[in-house]
Amino acid sequence: MSRGIGLAAIAIDARMGPQVNLDGIPLVGRVPSLLEDTLFGHLAAHGLQAAFSLEANPCAPELGVVMRVQRAGDRVLTRPVLVAREWAPQCSDALEGPIPAEEWDSFA
Repeated sequence: MSRGIGLAAIAIDARMGPQVNLDGIPLVGRVPSLLEDTLFGHLAAHGLQAAFSLEANPCAPELGVVMRVQRAGDRVLTRPVLVAREWAPQCSDALEGPIPAEEWDSFA
């Protein structure tokens, strides 16, 4: 894995945003179960793979999207983590993937 590609991953804060959309589907600050259904339906409709990370996070490896969650008071909301195209196929792998261990360890 090359470290010379520049910015390779970004996690979007569930409470502060900014909002990120996937073909019109808002990904930030959503109820996880509702977004999972919408996301997986969208991926299936476009012939893209839907998967779960080793930590059971919904993800789209072909797009480099992992849907994490973040505490917001007494609820959790979606916190997408987006990775560079070069690392997208490994985005769901917490052991060998591009997302730093600090992200997998967080539940801010």
